[in-house]
Amino acid sequence: MAIVTTHVAAVQELYVAYFGRPADVAGLDYWTNVVAAEGGKLTAVSAAFAKEKEYTDLFAGKTNAQIIDMIYTNMFGHAADAAGRTYWVDLLTAGTVSVDMIVAEVAKGAQGSDDTAVNNKVVGATAFTAALDTSAEQAGYSGAAAAVLAKAFVAGITTNATLDAAIAPTSLAATVSAVVVAGTPFTVVGALQNLDVATKAEAAFLVTADGDTLATTSATEASLDLAVSTASTAVGNALPTDAKAIYSAAGTSTAVKAALVADQQTANAAALKTASDNVTAANANIAKVAGLTAAVTTLTGAKASAEATLKAQGAAEAKLAADLAFYNTTKGGAAVTVAADGSVTGLISLVDGKLTLATGVTEAKNPGVTALLNSSVALEAAQAANTSANTVVSLSQASVDFLDTTPAEVTSLQNLAKLMTDFTFATGVLPTEAQVNQQLQLLQARDTTGSSLFEDFQAAVTTHKGLADDSNPLTASLTDATTGATGSVKAANDSIKALNDAVAGLQKAEANVTQYDALHAAVTASSKVFTDNGYALQQVDTASEIGSAASDIFVVGKTVGAAGTASTISLFGLQGTDSLYVGSGYTLNTGALTTGNNAALEVFVSQVGGDTVLKMETSVFGSSTATPEIITITLVGVDAADIVMNNGIITA
Repeated sequence: MAIVTTHVAAVQELYVAYFGRPADVAGLDYWTNVVAAEGGKLTAVSAAFAKEKEYTDLFAGKTNAQIIDMIYTNMFGHAADAAGRTYWVDLLTAGTVSVDMIVAEVAKGAQGSDDTAVNNKVVGATAFTAALDTSAEQAGYSGAAAAVLAKAFVAGITTNATLDAAIAPTSLAATVSAVVVAGTPFTVVGALQNLDVATKAEAAFLVTADGDTLATTSATEASLDLAVSTASTAVGNALPTDAKAIYSAAGTSTAVKAALVADQQTANAAALKTASDNVTAANANIAKVAGLTAAVTTLTGAKASAEATLKAQGAAEAKLAADLAFYNTTKGGAAVTVAADGSVTGLISLVDGKLTLATGVTEAKNPGVTALLNSSVALEAAQAANTSANTVVSLSQASVDFLDTTPAEVTSLQNLAKLMTDFTFATGVLPTEAQVNQQLQLLQARDTTGSSLFEDFQAAVTTHKGLADDSNPLTASLTDATTGATGSVKAANDSIKALNDAVAGLQKAEANVTQYDALHAAVTASSKVFTDNGYALQQVDTASEIGSAASDIFVVGKTVGAAGTASTISLFGLQGTDSLYVGSGYTLNTGALTTGNNAALEVFVSQVGGDTVLKMETSVFGSSTATPEIITITLVGVDAADIVMNNGIITA
């Protein structure tokens, strides 16, 4: 069956109240399904918990007053108040209520800080159970030792702050690791295997945490912390000066930093709204001028086309340069050049406006000349397209200039209207560019000797065009609102993107640290179990190691972990029961390196003087490579005949 999520909190609350600990995964699964079958009622589960051996052992020999205090302590973190204790003790003594009824009623009546405490304990318990996400962890959450630590976890949660601290990923991972280790029966083999798994998981994470999959550039704890610092600085840089100063100050809390970011995100959204409103208003003002909206649209399209043709021209220039270089390299001798008109002396001629191979020139005789011709033709076409596009931009800009008027331009148009005898304009209506051009044509057609009408009007038009080229207030307002350096839609979007990207970068960096801390906590917990059971765990990570007075377990570490490295262990087995863990999957070979099995990882054992020399392969074929891929470990004063290996553990 699956855990019925809608009843998780209710069942976790019963676990907290009766046992003072989070539910185990199997128990939560079973009891949430019971509650579901009971239509959401907790009566049956509560009654069953009151009969559980874990509960009866917990409350055995206690008075009713002590039982009430324990229920309160489990749920709220403090003993019952005098009045509450007396009330429930009297009812319990009289047999009026049972413990399961008291648990239900006490939980139901929780108020204020008590309500907060029990709810937080339930949230913490739920997070703990969810973190038991492997079969090994679920199996390890058993027994008295594990229960003690699990109860301490729940007992430490009351306020929102204590909850946040308890379920922070690093803290929760450390708690779960400690609980699982405490609940797992200790054996040297099992503990070493757990340590091996934890260590490899940490190392594998560090390989990818720097953004690649190269073991040679693995991240470190320091580099992960530096990434957080760098990302945090980037967030600060995306804030206004005053906010940045507060955000970057030493001692600024996480909550304050989050509030500063949230405030700026709100401000950025408001700035975008204002800028968008300004764009709408600018477009509305443009729409009030007949033909201006269409002219602006045409100009925008013309500019886009000009940019595209310029890009195409650049690509054509690069292609021609490449083909020219290829031709000159292939041909040898004096290099040829391409003229401005696309021709190449002796190779490519311009005939009737068309580029073609010169007489007698063929690809067979001149390898690469065809590609050179095609590239030259393509460049000429691209240049022509760009010139044409720029002409359209100029004409489109002239139309906008004519329509988008300043007060001086309006006065000028009004004066033109007075001179346009072939047109009649209503009050407030100004002549269009087409009407002005038509009037010019009409006056020119009627122009006679001694008449200056055409010349006078032409001069007035020229003067007006001079004014029209100076300023476009309406389109300038639209441009400022759309792409201006400040206060524009682009500026607002740039600010939003900069802050969002910085926050995302910080979140990623912090997530890496959180994941590393959790993995490292597992390594720490897996290492601590040896000390707790009377062993001294030593990493073989320097050139020389020395056995202690305790029972040492030497583990090949990160430094002495690459092919070609070596270490010497002195006093091995002299005091205590020492062992060397090389890892699972190895077999012992008492022969020479040349006798190795290229399908298996091996440890070769030999006697050198009074010492035992161990050569560990770092690959299954490590002993047969030109430069043996091995790690050498010398056990000083140890007889090779005494060496034994079981489950990757070497003893003497």
